[in-house]
Amino acid sequence: IPTQPKIIGVIETQNIEISTINVFDVFGKNVLSIAPKSSKATIEGANLTTGLYFAEIRTASGTETVKLVKR
Repeated sequence: IPTQPKIIGVIETQNIEISTINVFDVFGKNVLSIAPKSSKATIEGANLTTGLYFAEIRTASGTETVKLVKR
């Protein structure tokens, strides 16, 4: 039986395409980068350790950073 990926966040905008999402650990190291090119993206953290992360979300409207917690 395949294991389910560990999802640590779902990012969704109101009809604005997300160009990139970069996930950083608390030390500022980029640990994950995705380019969803859609208004919804799932951040899978199967390869990330438990802890606090920051997701930098870039769209045509600008950049926003949100906190993510992997349990």
